[in-house]
Amino acid sequence: MDHSFYELKVKAIRPETEDAVTVVLEVPESLSDTFQYTQGQYLTLRFQFNGKEERRAYSMCSSPLDDDLAVTVKRLKGGLVSNYIHDKLKAGDTVEVMPPEGRFFTPLKEENKKTYYIFGAGSGITPLMSILKTILEKEPLSKVCLLYGNRNEESIIFQDSLEALEKRYRDQLVVEHILSQPKREKSGGLLSFLSKGTVLWQGKVGRINSGIVKEFLDQHPARTEQVEYFICGPGSMIEAVEKALKDLSVNKDRIHTERFTTDIDEKDRAKGTAGAKIIVHLNGDKIETEVPEGKTILDVLLDLRYDPPYSCHSGACSTCMAKIISGSVKMDACYALDDDEIAEGYILTCQSHPTSDTVELTYEI
Repeated sequence: MDHSFYELKVKAIRPETEDAVTVVLEVPESLSDTFQYTQGQYLTLRFQFNGKEERRAYSMCSSPLDDDLAVTVKRLKGGLVSNYIHDKLKAGDTVEVMPPEGRFFTPLKEENKKTYYIFGAGSGITPLMSILKTILEKEPLSKVCLLYGNRNEESIIFQDSLEALEKRYRDQLVVEHILSQPKREKSGGLLSFLSKGTVLWQGKVGRINSGIVKEFLDQHPARTEQVEYFICGPGSMIEAVEKALKDLSVNKDRIHTERFTTDIDEKDRAKGTAGAKIIVHLNGDKIETEVPEGKTILDVLLDLRYDPPYSCHSGACSTCMAKIISGSVKMDACYALDDDEIAEGYILTCQSHPTSDTVELTYEI
């Protein structure tokens, strides 16, 4: 797997909402093979601020069938990189980008006749947009049902694009929005300041919860027994959808989830074995060192100025994945690996603390 960074030119910055922009990147012909990707994958962008390196993983909103490569970035309060992208980055600038990664997808075939239920909230729509656009084009016999949650009408990312897709694929695509705080319009008059206003929104109101999910599935029954589910958004929303699907006895192999961040209580973080020895095989080198209590394997390698692959630093992506040769670790969070992979010895080094006196692992997988 190529974990090198390449300079790509910013072709355009496209506003989506007040706090979300799409960054369109230009891929030169010489790198077209390097940046081939599958719907639902992400890019890792690297920036330098005052001599310090910052990496961020951003899902692609573009489809592999599109001409352009694009990611959508939501502004985060106090977010160093997201605010830089919103306020400073412009067309013509260059950005350091790692080739696409991620496993938030399922193989597509033209003859498939499936129903895909897609649940998103906020910026979680980004990889889902890539997925649904690709399904609609590559699987003309399949149906896509999207339930998308936001705060209000103005926070709906890709609203115009989704409306256009609904019209173009009217027999394939269903889009339903649900708003937690739809806008209120006040009428004129002397007493208008006392009024809370009138909600003009005609769609669903509330948040995506277990009941809403079951209602949505009932309203849009699957065409065939071939059904898959894609979920991306805040952790609480993902858990609500997963609970509903579990209540309905949906096979977990049909459920695909993507998290942008993970919420770990400090008291739940593993301490590991203080002073444990690690032997790491990385880029042809054999590294031997110790891991202080509370540090992850990735932390130690970065402190020693090695260059291991990583991106999100939160257990949500799989860029930092390695495989244990011997020994054992405990991970704080592990949303990017499935149970079979963990059983085979794969770990996320950004979350891993040694629990044996010696751990040997390799990034060369």
